[in-house]
Amino acid sequence: MSVDAITHTEFPAGYVVFFGANGKIIMTPQSEEHSSTIRSMQIDSLALGRHAKVTSDVYIDFPADENSAPDLAILREDARRRASATASRTSC
Repeated sequence: MSVDAITHTEFPAGYVVFFGANGKIIMTPQSEEHSSTIRSMQIDSLALGRHAKVTSDVYIDFPADENSAPDLAILREDARRRASATASRTSC
């Protein structure tokens, strides 16, 4: 499916659609409870310190085959972004 076709596709209500690396499409449900939970976790993550590597809704190429755009990810202190021809990726 082409990017043009995807951008003109009607996705179900209540979902956010992300376009990841290598043409991956990531759909995630959104609701008030979902949003509230993520916000609470973001606030709680402040206890880790202001330099903690916390990210949200960003495509991550995890070392295993489980690549995704997690709602919230707390990365190791030594995590580094790897250069890629198709997209920026973070290694955890």
